[in-house]
Amino acid sequence: MKKIYVLGAFGYHTTLYDGQTIKTRNILDLLRCKGVDPDFYDTQDFQYNKLSLFKMFVKVCKADYLFYVPAHNNLRYIFPIVFFLSKLFKTKIHYFVVGGWLKEFLEDKPRLRKKLSKIEGIHCQAKLMKNLLEDCYSFTNVDVFPNFRINDFVPTTHHQDGMLRMVFEARVIKQKGLDTIFSMGEKIKANGLEEYITLDFYGPIQDVDGDEAYFKEGLAKYPFMKYLGPLEPDQINSTLEKYDAMVLPTHFYTEGLPGSVLDAYISGIPVIVTKWKHATEFVDDEKTGYIIPFEDNGDALFDKVVFLLNNPEVLFEMKTAARSRWHDFSSEKAWELIQTYIK
Repeated sequence: MKKIYVLGAFGYHTTLYDGQTIKTRNILDLLRCKGVDPDFYDTQDFQYNKLSLFKMFVKVCKADYLFYVPAHNNLRYIFPIVFFLSKLFKTKIHYFVVGGWLKEFLEDKPRLRKKLSKIEGIHCQAKLMKNLLEDCYSFTNVDVFPNFRINDFVPTTHHQDGMLRMVFEARVIKQKGLDTIFSMGEKIKANGLEEYITLDFYGPIQDVDGDEAYFKEGLAKYPFMKYLGPLEPDQINSTLEKYDAMVLPTHFYTEGLPGSVLDAYISGIPVIVTKWKHATEFVDDEKTGYIIPFEDNGDALFDKVVFLLNNPEVLFEMKTAARSRWHDFSSEKAWELIQTYIK
């Protein structure tokens, strides 16, 4: 059997649970589910044991396939060494991209581009990124490997009681659109709709630049908004299905496919998102959700929320469509692609 080595941020030391760690863990778990016994290295280990880096390089040399899931610094500093070793020991590198930042990241790095053009495969989350890498850098080793979840959850909860229950499930930071959400909250309050609309926040609070204080100050103004903490992976879908729609007015223009959108689809609820770079590829506007202007000041978000409140039949149709879209991001589709990589 071929030796597969998964290299990336698993977040086991800090229990960090974000798009990077979820993607890395899911790839490892999928291989295990399919009877493969891969080795792996959590790049956080290096922060606690500098010598473990040499152990990582030795395993790269012994692997037939390296499933590589790097973030920015890993790609900038570690990849050149990994690439050299892969050529020396004939290890085939499959780079699984997280997010939508790679094209911009490579603009001023011709040497890094040259190395990436020679690995076995670059697997992007979005078609747009694939096309950009091919058109701008003449890469010929790029395909689309969508974000996915290992999940057989089937939503059962549905309610029509004149309320609209909204949910936010992501890292709780300003850049995920807290300002837009609080602007919407002001309009809900001004229009006397506090008794009909609620919004619950789930996710880890990350105090990047005064984010925690900003978030708590905003919550204090709107009693119909609550923070309920982070969710364990096995709690996500059974929790989200109790809501009517997810809001994610992200300010990260180069998002790939946010895991929040996948979680919403699995749970059978539509999404309201800002028009980030890849939004139209993953959200069918007016079907699986709504796409609002990227720099929305809360007006468009408020309008969509009020429309769903007043049109429960439309909301029901969108819930059905959202659940149907989930099949595009199933683990079986991911496994079909992985099998082609390791033949």
